[in-house]
Amino acid sequence: MQVRVAFLGFDDRCAQLVKALSSLEGVELIGVLEKKVPEHWPSSLKPLPLYKSRSKLLQEGRPDILFLSGEAGELKGLPENCQVVDLKKNIPIVELLSIFSERLEENQRLKNNLQEVTSICASVNVVEAYSDPLPKLSQLLDRALALCGEGIGMVLMPGEAVDTLQVVLARGDGAEAMVGRTLSITSSVCGKAFDAGVIVQREVGPEMDEFDYLRDAAIKHLLAMPMRAEGRVVGIIGLGLLRDIFNAESMPLLTLLADQAGLAVLIARLYSELETNVVKDTVSGLYNANYFQQRLHEEICRARRYSLNVCLVFLEIDDFEGYVERNGRFMGDFVLSDVGNIIKRNTREVDTASRFQDHLFALLLPETRRLGAMRLAERIRKVMVEYPFPSRERKEVEALSMCAGIASYPANADNEEDLVKRALAALAAAKVEGPDSLCLYSDEVASENR
Repeated sequence: MQVRVAFLGFDDRCAQLVKALSSLEGVELIGVLEKKVPEHWPSSLKPLPLYKSRSKLLQEGRPDILFLSGEAGELKGLPENCQVVDLKKNIPIVELLSIFSERLEENQRLKNNLQEVTSICASVNVVEAYSDPLPKLSQLLDRALALCGEGIGMVLMPGEAVDTLQVVLARGDGAEAMVGRTLSITSSVCGKAFDAGVIVQREVGPEMDEFDYLRDAAIKHLLAMPMRAEGRVVGIIGLGLLRDIFNAESMPLLTLLADQAGLAVLIARLYSELETNVVKDTVSGLYNANYFQQRLHEEICRARRYSLNVCLVFLEIDDFEGYVERNGRFMGDFVLSDVGNIIKRNTREVDTASRFQDHLFALLLPETRRLGAMRLAERIRKVMVEYPFPSRERKEVEALSMCAGIASYPANADNEEDLVKRALAALAAAKVEGPDSLCLYSDEVASENR
């Protein structure tokens, strides 16, 4: 039994289905309603016939299943028993594939392949948020090796050096020793696949970087498959076999595995960005006020437990409102970004720097005495005064300054709330003195704020 498939419109989801089903017996892809080859069409596959008329597609193609990827309106003239699947409803690809297995129950071989495709697609769940893609990549690599038979497998990602790939996972006899090694993109089979974005299958000669790695395992033939995410190659799955020929019937499933590996990497990156955005201020690049309050509580508790010093520094840009009035809020955001970079370059890894309010910044300095905090604040203030901030009004650059207020635990405060209040009081006293001033909290400051 043949299942005839057609597409009204074509998008990424259609491309996934085409890749999964193109080489399977019992499925015939008959055409697409498009004026030209769709931009999402997989480059490794021969394009389908193009139909400019919906009626011709339905009458001549006689599809059993019709996929809709855009607005279709009222469908007339559908062949008898034609099943219409609206992809705009975000039906999971696993359900889409199950449609075919229902139509092809008597074809056991195809049914087995579809079950494998469904299993692969379900193995990377976009609902699961995880920060480390290696466990998923490991599962997919094991499955790829199971499809190919005896041999070795590896996952490579871009290395720290330019034009290199690094082995992050390896499977097979003796393959674990390859983890951490690097290959040149210009002189390796995996590098050629990464650079060109295509599957590369060839015998590994002495001129290729993989030769020394694979020689001891008696591997001579290597298949390198790009892992894609959002249209870019993010890594490579490399499979080496003891025999010289890969089973062609396994290629669609191996390609799908590589795509799912790319999806795992993408999910991990998105999750990492999400975690970063939860605690970071997007304009200045520093931590936000909520995260700063959390770190302040942690450091005060630690200082109380181990009898340590903690300093809190508040820095505020002088007359920032005037700068924004002269130059606009857009350029004001540039200033906040530059100030964030200045602060990051002048603080330690153990320090916590945050954008506390609009143009008010806070520095939490663990195990730091007041003299050290004053020196740090002076250094940042000096860099600020000398920094060439952009100026729309003056058509060149503009100098900006900032005031600083400093308080210390336990010298000036018994808890985190009092530490914040007294550092802000010191900042207010500095602003009274004038632009580019610094004040350390003291009894005099306390009396002025009563």
